[in-house]
Amino acid sequence: MPRKSRVLLSGKVCHNIVQGINKEYIFKENQDKIKYLNLLRKYYEEYKIDIICYCIMNNHTHLILYSEEIKNISMFMKRVNSIYAMYYNKKYNRVGYVFRDRYKSILILSRKQLYKCIKYIHMNPVKANIVKNEWEYLFSSYKDYFNKSGFLNQRILDFLFYKSQNYIEKFKSIPYEDIYNEKVKIKEILKKYLNDEKIGLDNIINERKKLEKFLLYFENYKYSKLELANILGISKATLYRKIRKVKKENETKIARP
Repeated sequence: MPRKSRVLLSGKVCHNIVQGINKEYIFKENQDKIKYLNLLRKYYEEYKIDIICYCIMNNHTHLILYSEEIKNISMFMKRVNSIYAMYYNKKYNRVGYVFRDRYKSILILSRKQLYKCIKYIHMNPVKANIVKNEWEYLFSSYKDYFNKSGFLNQRILDFLFYKSQNYIEKFKSIPYEDIYNEKVKIKEILKKYLNDEKIGLDNIINERKKLEKFLLYFENYKYSKLELANILGISKATLYRKIRKVKKENETKIARP
């Protein structure tokens, strides 16, 4: 039986999604996509990043990144996006924000999730009716898997496919799934969280420390308080009361001599 990946268990593989402000096109020409890709190439080694998968679309980009230090991913994304924003504003004679809010970063929690995410990313241009097949799109890592080119190397492939000699067949056979059907996804994440923590929903609702840990964990996924309240089976008002109580108890604990 293959050993479990220490990397995945440490939660340092992230799916990052960068979107244009107001969902505008921020990669209007192929040259813009090439510019962004060149920035990834220029800085990924400096920040000790592995780029496992990417796809640059017209108004957004997807990246699966790994680093030993999670902060490296944040610094890498900030560097690349800030330089690209300056390039874009200068080229198109505009001012203001280029990207929508902060990029969205989602932790990859399992190998199964990682495979689905790779497939989802490579299928973006197909689902957008830009190309008929994944291999036709010029600005994704799909063909890199076949050629062992781009950011991919044997170490990454060994990590992904357990040194499998027929990894290409395994790669091609990954089923497509709309992993960002949020209603399904949040339930899957909750199920995994409850299993990992060996607790039930009642523990989260009724125990301050467990609620505090739960909220901290789900900050990674940027869910609204209403969405969190719904999966806990309580009202938004009740959740807010519990959050205020947690905050008050923590303040009292800090103030206590």
